[in-house]
Amino acid sequence: MALPGQTRVWAASVAENAAAATARRGELDRSETRRAGLFRRFADVDRFLVAHVSLRDVLGTVLGTPPGRLVIDREPCAACGGPHGRPYLPGRPVHFSLAHAGDLVLVAVAPVPVGVDVEDLPSDALVHETLAGLHEDERDELLALPRAARPTAFARCWTRKEAVLKSTGQGLAHGARLPYVGTAAEPARTAEHQVYDLPVPPGRVAALALWTG
Repeated sequence: MALPGQTRVWAASVAENAAAATARRGELDRSETRRAGLFRRFADVDRFLVAHVSLRDVLGTVLGTPPGRLVIDREPCAACGGPHGRPYLPGRPVHFSLAHAGDLVLVAVAPVPVGVDVEDLPSDALVHETLAGLHEDERDELLALPRAARPTAFARCWTRKEAVLKSTGQGLAHGARLPYVGTAAEPARTAEHQVYDLPVPPGRVAALALWTG
């Protein structure tokens, strides 16, 4: 699909890139290496390494810098001020976002704050458990659908919200009620973001949000 300006999204398969990412583990910084070491399941380690090596590859290509020399820092959290906010490259005029689910890793790069999210389709039980946290209009939209159609519609809504909230650095600290992004086939317009649904393999849903405010 066409995205505006210099916004780009790259996709990577964990299974196809795990061995190469493991071999390049030394290119990660101290924080990334520490986080990789916290995982206990090999599949989670592989997913983390592919995601962060892919991110460094993309940013290195965009900026013409060796991936291992990039300095990735964190802004203060927009919700609490802690040191776990939106990642950024000090002194570099590029914004980026990273997401992964199952075998799929997505990296988004843009000239404005950007968020990307990808999720596996949820179970009907998870939709039911999470429904109350959405905007009331989104809840009504989902409940009006046949039960079999709700997981896909819910996933569309959730990835759109996550993408917007990742672009602001706020995350889910204040819940998932706002912003209203809708559950229909086309994202609803928001006051400060343009939201796009991204094409991904069956069984998953993805979205990207660009700050326009």
